[in-house]
This record gives sequence, C-alpha cells and structure tokens, in this order.
Amino acid sequence: MTIVAVDGTAEYRLHTLGIAGDQIIRTLLRADAEAKHTTGLEPPTAEGTTRYFKTVRFLREELVPLGWGVNDGKNFCRTVHPSHEFSIVTSSGDEATGVEIPGRVPRTKNPKGELTAIAVRQNADQGSLDLGEAFDEPTVEPAELENVWFLLQRVTPDYIYAELSLPVRMTDGMITEWEERILLPRISRHEPESNDATTVEEPPASDGDAYSVDVAMR
Repeated sequence: MTIVAVDGTAEYRLHTLGIAGDQIIRTLLRADAEAKHTTGLEPPTAEGTTRYFKTVRFLREELVPLGWGVNDGKNFCRTVHPSHEFSIVTSSGDEATGVEIPGRVPRTKNPKGELTAIAVRQNADQGSLDLGEAFDEPTVEPAELENVWFLLQRVTPDYIYAELSLPVRMTDGMITEWEERILLPRISRHEPESNDATTVEEPPASDGDAYSVDVAMR
C-alpha cells in the first residue's frame, strides 16, 4: 500500500530527506517562469522541454550549495544526496499527480527508458526483472541507481501540482506504482495570488552544514 504524506507530515518527511518544501516550490515556480517565455513559435515540445531543463537546474541551485551532487550519466540526470544513499530526478506526471484521488495513483506522463527501469527495480528490490525486448543489458551497475525519487509535476492553467515520490513498479514503460508519495501544496501560477504553501524566500547562503539529517532508508 502506498504511503501518502500531506501538509505537516509531508514537510517533516521532506526534512528527513534533507530538502524543504519551499525549495521545491521555488524550483518549480522559477522553471514555470522560464517555460512561460515560450511563444508557440518554437517546436511543439519547447515548453515541456524548457520546464524539464530548468527544473533540473533550479533544483540543483537549491541543493548543490548544501552538499548535494550531480550525476548526469547516460543522460539520466540525478541530483544526489550528500550521503550518496538516494537521489532525485524530475518528470511530468498525469492528472493524479500532487493530489489524493481514491483508487488512483499518478503515472508518469511519458514512457521512461532503461535507467528508470533499473532504478524502479532497485527501489522495489525485485531481483530479476524482465524489462522487455526494448531494453538492452544494463549498462550501469544497478547499485548506483538505488533509492531514486521522482519529483513529479503537473501543470494546469492556474496551478502546479507536485510531489516527491518513490516508484516501485513500471508497466509498458510508465511508472504506475509508488511506495511513498510526499505531496506538495498546490502552487499558484499567478501573481499576486499567494500560494497555499509558506511564503517562498530567496535561497539561504550555506556554510556546508545547513542540514544535519538522519535519512530514513528503506
């Protein structure tokens, strides 16, 4: 059964992972501002691609000063906790992203590749997993992809819905099951309307010891 954390429980759970809800909200709003600059004259994927690129960058701008690392091996762009025990990647999600819907869990919006499949297998600790004919033999050591969390976001005309979640199953290239979901408050895309979350401030300066975190590992 999927564990779902919301409100104060979600903020506490994020803290145990060494990240704050404000940091994620700030990341998503900055990426959204960049995506809004697309005009429709670019290729059709420009808005989504811009949002993805900038989400990765701005999340790293929040976390790298706090000791997190960067790993872009084989274009699987992970932001790695200082302990190297888990990492975060970003993705778009479907209409169940960032909300609780009885009988529904989010799915990734688009099919994922080989490294995501390996990461999900490692999260689920399933041992041997048939990835299908579309996947070659693994090209990385599976242990490198343990505990990969997904920062999922869904964008509507008015709001961004987001969650940080740990996947444990894929079906036909799509992530379809999660062990844990940490839901963020919905984020308004409009000013001066305030967001449901705490007011977002500028990233704090870090002396390298901004967090002393006990990471709850599976």
